[in-house]
Amino acid sequence: MPNIAKSIGLIVAYLAAAKLGLMYGAISGNATLFWPPEGIGLAALLLGGLNYLPVVALAAALTSVLVDAQPLFALGYTVGNVLEAYIGFALLKRFGNFDLALNRVRDLYLIVFFGAVIAPLVDVIASPLALLATDMLTIDLLPDAMWQWWRADSLGIAMFTPAILVFAKQRSRFFKPNQMQEMVALWLCSFIIGQSVFLGWKIPGITLEQPTNSIWVFPLLIWAGLRTGRRNTALLQLMFIGQVLAGAYLEMGYFSDEFVRFGMANFWMFGMMLSVGGMALAIQSTTQRRTAYLIERNAKVFGVSNDGIMITDADNNIVEVNPAFTKLTGYTHDEVLGKNPRLLASGNESKEVFEEMWGSLIEHGHWEGELWNRRKDGVAYLEKLFIYTLKDAQGNVVNRVGIFSDITRHKAEMNTASHHAQHDFLTNLPNRMLFRDRFNQQFAQAKRYPKKFAVMYIDLDKFKPVNDTLGHQVGDQLLMAVADRLKSQVRETDTVSRFGGDEFAILITEVMTKRDVTNMAEKILAALNQPFILGSHTVNISASLGIAIYPDDGNEMESLLSKADGAMYEAKHQGSNTYR
Repeated sequence: MPNIAKSIGLIVAYLAAAKLGLMYGAISGNATLFWPPEGIGLAALLLGGLNYLPVVALAAALTSVLVDAQPLFALGYTVGNVLEAYIGFALLKRFGNFDLALNRVRDLYLIVFFGAVIAPLVDVIASPLALLATDMLTIDLLPDAMWQWWRADSLGIAMFTPAILVFAKQRSRFFKPNQMQEMVALWLCSFIIGQSVFLGWKIPGITLEQPTNSIWVFPLLIWAGLRTGRRNTALLQLMFIGQVLAGAYLEMGYFSDEFVRFGMANFWMFGMMLSVGGMALAIQSTTQRRTAYLIERNAKVFGVSNDGIMITDADNNIVEVNPAFTKLTGYTHDEVLGKNPRLLASGNESKEVFEEMWGSLIEHGHWEGELWNRRKDGVAYLEKLFIYTLKDAQGNVVNRVGIFSDITRHKAEMNTASHHAQHDFLTNLPNRMLFRDRFNQQFAQAKRYPKKFAVMYIDLDKFKPVNDTLGHQVGDQLLMAVADRLKSQVRETDTVSRFGGDEFAILITEVMTKRDVTNMAEKILAALNQPFILGSHTVNISASLGIAIYPDDGNEMESLLSKADGAMYEAKHQGSNTYR
């Protein structure tokens, strides 16, 4: 659904352009020399989509009412205008790969070819034939009317559609304070010369041996295109074309007798050169300025970036590095120029890592990951590396850009933080979170390959009196000593964990029989019954153990853990120093 305010604006602009075209362009009676509404209609569809096609149709129908046209001609004219706008829109969308901002010269050429050359052909047929059907045109004048009709539509599109697009899609400021004086001088010169060439004004204070002609405006157009951008160039084009039409209408200036002598062929050629040449120059100049700006900006980023940047050619030889590269690796620009990046290899990465990297670069054009490399001084470091492939228009690899940072310290800090999050601070044993994670892994493995495993919950007896009488420092020493004894009684594949206080848990993998678990429980009880020598203190404690075996005591994690916890409390109530 088109925006109502925009639709009303489109209709008003369409009718105003039609009125101007009829007033100043209808030199030949039945066909105008310049028809701006077609450019407005095509621009509306390109900017707003096909939702605005009915609005364009309504505007065209109202235009026929404006000239008090007969119903048959009004129908033919409306259909021709709508189809012309639709065909131009469809061709540009289907074949153009079209950028509405006109950032490339090819975008302007696409508008001219599809919009101004091809699309008007349908209106060239519909509207003159409607004139013929209503006896407003005789058959002998039909070819000339079609030719004039096509020229008027094509010039209207070539002039107005690009002008509307550059104003609608540009987001930078139009008036730039640092260019104000230049803009004033350009407009003043353009207006005076335009008036002189197209309306016969005498330039004040200047006597010329030869009268001014249309060539005089092109240096001004070049000035505008090279220095002031697309929007200002579009406005100058419209001013010049307005002066041309005014001169032709008033029979003054360079084109005063153009219709009588040449049928306005020179006017049309001048208008097309003005619209296409001026805008193409402005687009090219803007693109070059934009490219120069991007090059300058990227060079600054390249130089001040804290990340190392390395650029290689298609043969993977280094062609450029930035200062951060030297800071991170120790190699200077001259030392690596022309070398292969493998000079940084640490030898710590497997062949498979590089095979995966190159596979991703070849298939997707980019890769990211972590690599161990080696500095010039021989110190290995871990880097976070991003590699991007740059290709030319034909798809051939031109360069590869590697951007990396040293994450050795960061990774170590992350590993330390992860370790602290998953381990008991006092005993360095896995905490409850890591225990449950390993339990889940063992549980999933046991369900996939039918195997038994067991869980032990351990609670120390007589620990509170030690803490109360000898102090927390001795209590902490006792807990660390208990942790060491527990680890000495289990296999490397088992997990000893401290849950908090004087509670411990053991995950026992690959249990064959229940007797295997009870034998381990008895060994643990015997080990904890041995005296603990803690500095000048000798401490005697015992423990209560609870045992749960998968799948005998449960098929789910929560049921097994609950079973082991209950068994431990049962052993506690049975007099301690035992297991259940």
